[in-house]
Amino acid sequence: MTAVLESVVPLFALVLLGFAAMRFRVLSAEGLAGLNRFVYYFALPVLLFFIFARAPMGALSDWRLVAAYSGASVILFFATLLLGRAVFPGRSLAERTVVAGGAAFSNIAYLGVPLVIGALGPAAGAPAGLILLADNLILITLIMGFLEAASAPSFRPARLALNVLKGFGRNPFMLGMVLGVVWGLLALPLPGPVERFGDLLGGAAGPCALFALGGSLYGRPIAEGRAEVGFATLCKLAVHPALAAVLAFLVLDLPPDLALLVVVIASLPTGANIYVLAAQYDAAVARASTIVLLTTGLAVLSVSGLLIAAS
Repeated sequence: MTAVLESVVPLFALVLLGFAAMRFRVLSAEGLAGLNRFVYYFALPVLLFFIFARAPMGALSDWRLVAAYSGASVILFFATLLLGRAVFPGRSLAERTVVAGGAAFSNIAYLGVPLVIGALGPAAGAPAGLILLADNLILITLIMGFLEAASAPSFRPARLALNVLKGFGRNPFMLGMVLGVVWGLLALPLPGPVERFGDLLGGAAGPCALFALGGSLYGRPIAEGRAEVGFATLCKLAVHPALAAVLAFLVLDLPPDLALLVVVIASLPTGANIYVLAAQYDAAVARASTIVLLTTGLAVLSVSGLLIAAS
């Protein structure tokens, strides 16, 4: 228990510190924007590149890893989307899609990768990165598809495919991971100065990402739809990891270390991408913001409790 707390509490303390820096105006909005750009365009892509470039290819070859995590996410997304129609009548498809996305999409990039490396060890980096890649390709595409269908007079798959490809091509995380996989598959050497550069810049990714995450939570609007927010929060922090555990441990029989990794990532709070998509499509923006804020706050307890129970 002590070892888990020593690993996890400092990570969430960085999130709290970032929130406090914005709350007490130690960090300006412009400073936070600059820090986010540093993390998004430089530190995290470099960290992900070196994780994949150095990873044994065997760590990326078990299809059950993606099946367990993405299977749980997709099942939960459709279940909350359908249940939301019955429980919250009158909500549009776009609004229900945002809430369902909030229940199923984890904050893997800014919180998950640093957390699993810190709590489970460096070997967890490559599987976590693979889940991040799959989650963006599968779940975000699914969410965007429903939002496109809800907003366009006539749904055009070609437009959706083009938007997904554009998003993929502009996403530094995705580019860093793909380049890292290619580098690893070709077994290309990493010169000493290049490795040192990667260690320096990639080493800044975790602390800066967590600090920036905390800062970005300050000042978010609070939703009026408390029932929907509570529903999505319960699904994200309790149902998502439970589904992932069933698939990882019982259905797909993953090795215990990988199964635990899948469950921990499923227990993470909602990723900020849901808020970005809600704002882009002007659907349930305040509810998305509150889901991100509330799940992140409660995850301090839920994720720590899960890791303590598993230790």
